[in-house]
Amino acid sequence: MLMDIVKQGARARSVGRPRDACPYPGESRERRAWFEGYDGSSWAVATRMPHPARMLPGSALCDTTLASDALPPA
Repeated sequence: MLMDIVKQGARARSVGRPRDACPYPGESRERRAWFEGYDGSSWAVATRMPHPARMLPGSALCDTTLASDALPPA
């Protein structure tokens, strides 16, 4: 399963193995999964992107709506 390979990559980084220690062949999905775990790229995206409900214009959860409500009327 690919999630096990992602965990292998994360474990390799935590024990100090170099990035080029990936045991999977180039251009394989297993290699991409291993690097995803090693680099932590799946978690990095999740921390940068807001939840889709916050991105809907006019939504009560929309960050821009909350920001405009916090401003005093002009």
